[in-house]
Amino acid sequence: MKVLVRALRCFDVAVIGGGPSGLSAAWRAASRGVNVVVFEEHGEIGFPLHCAGLVSSEGLKLIDVPIKGEYLENKVRRALICVDDLLVKLEKKGEPLCVLNRELFDKKVAEKAQSSGAHIFLGARVKEIGNSGDGLIIETTKGSFSSKLAIDGEGASAFLARKMGLSGAQRKLPALQVEARGAKVQEDEVVVILGEEWAPGFFAWIIPLGNGEVRAGLASSMGSCDLFMKRVFKRHRLASKMLKDSIVKKVYGGTIVIGSARRACTDRLAVVGDAAGQTKPLTGGGVVYGSLCGSVAGIIAAYALQDEATLLLYEEAWKKIMGLERMGGALMREVITKCVSASTMNVAFRSGLLSRIECEVDYDYPVSSILRRPQTLLLGAVVFALTDPFKAFKYSLKGFLSKLWRR
Repeated sequence: MKVLVRALRCFDVAVIGGGPSGLSAAWRAASRGVNVVVFEEHGEIGFPLHCAGLVSSEGLKLIDVPIKGEYLENKVRRALICVDDLLVKLEKKGEPLCVLNRELFDKKVAEKAQSSGAHIFLGARVKEIGNSGDGLIIETTKGSFSSKLAIDGEGASAFLARKMGLSGAQRKLPALQVEARGAKVQEDEVVVILGEEWAPGFFAWIIPLGNGEVRAGLASSMGSCDLFMKRVFKRHRLASKMLKDSIVKKVYGGTIVIGSARRACTDRLAVVGDAAGQTKPLTGGGVVYGSLCGSVAGIIAAYALQDEATLLLYEEAWKKIMGLERMGGALMREVITKCVSASTMNVAFRSGLLSRIECEVDYDYPVSSILRRPQTLLLGAVVFALTDPFKAFKYSLKGFLSKLWRR
């Protein structure tokens, strides 16, 4: 009797997830001669849709993606901040913000990965990652594979990362977004709505796509996003006028992850993107941070395979990319979403703080840019203390204790 043993198809690096972070990792590793496979659970790259798609021109340059292309739907230069009955406009200095079509954007990054030699398997959900000798066994819905290293960009669930002993993002907020046509909006102006009445613990947004089309959405620490969305559409003083005659084309939910993982790496597995909480703590946006961290993971994996590095170097590298945003961004978001009122914004305007923010704050690294300018930081603290001294003391103490705890 003959026993047939079927050899597993072997790759140097297995990437789980065909989003920007995973595809960036595959692209960077494959371009260095590494035999890479990407397992994407859905039947098409770029689906399902669950992203607002607002990124900076500078951020796209950081991840080596042109700011021109069919994936670019619109450019915006201003943000209209709605707090209670007060409306405040902030100009984006320098290059504009870009509104991405995430389906086409993800496909563009996939093309870069494939042209560099990466293999992409669609409809292949990874069920389990197991250790085996000097490598890993990747169990998928399309069979079993072996790899020497793995990069996990599975998304917010972080199911596989947790099974491998890693923690994933610290916090998840349910979100809801619609695409609508026939809205009455300024085509180069994004609307941000603050207030516990509209989006508890976060904010709502209206992003113009051009020709009267918009993405409108919100996240809520209380859940019930559909109820809060209906309230915004029907009762918000500004949004109801903008969206009153609009027709909803698409509705999709999602999860915004806040707070990066405490650990995102073993000697064989690196976790990237939403699975590691590599998003901007202020907004939850993950395209730029996730792509940067994915790229670094792919590069380090390539060196590790040549015995010129260890994958464990990724741990230090991704934390340096996130920098001070990782520690201070969540606190800044909490202060803005829970404490900023019309009176705060009035004082901020009269004191010149808003003008300083327009000129000095970096869209991708807001905490770092503010901390580099102590006068702006001090002015912000004074404004906050004048308008709400109790909360100013509370969050100052919280920030101090958080810093001590991280040490």
